[in-house]
Amino acid sequence: MTQTFEDLMKEIKEILQKIEDNQTGLDEAIALYERGAVLIRQAEEILAGAELKITMLGRD
Repeated sequence: MTQTFEDLMKEIKEILQKIEDNQTGLDEAIALYERGAVLIRQAEEILAGAELKITMLGRD
C-alpha cells in the first residue's frame, strides 16, 4: 500500500514524538529511527515526483 505524503508526514511526526518522550528504550528508538529513515526517503521520492510534474507543466 502506497502512503500519501500527508500520511508519511503524520507517521514521521508520531515517531519523533515517541523518540523524544524519554520513555522509549534504546532498541525501540533505533527501530523507530530506521522506520523514520525509510519514511523520509519515501516522502522525498513523492516530492521529487511532484517537482518533476511541476517542471513539466511549466514547460507547456
